[in-house]
Amino acid sequence: MAKSKKVTQKDLKELFENTKKRLQAIGKETGIWIKKGEVELSRLSKMGKLEIDTVNLNIKKDQILKDIGKRIVDQNLADNIDDPALKALAKKAQDVISESKKKKREITQIGKKFLKSGKKKDKK
Repeated sequence: MAKSKKVTQKDLKELFENTKKRLQAIGKETGIWIKKGEVELSRLSKMGKLEIDTVNLNIKKDQILKDIGKRIVDQNLADNIDDPALKALAKKAQDVISESKKKKREITQIGKKFLKSGKKKDKK
């Protein structure tokens, strides 16, 4: 049988000191990584906020342009426009509005048919 080595208090103290040193080194290195992570997180957070601000500004710009175009179409100014490209866009907008209204009417008709067919089934 193999002899088991007797663990002395000195051995335990040495093991404890070595473990303590390793844990301190790990703690120090972890602290460095945490600090780097905080800096990176802060940088990414600032960049993200600026991206959101940019998107919001683009949304505002698009809404303003939409309002300008809507006003041109609503006031039927398309006939008085001298710029051929703008006139073509106004015509496209009017076509899209007409098509949208047609689709909404179709949706209404389908909904009415569905409701009528449901009522017939309920009576049975």
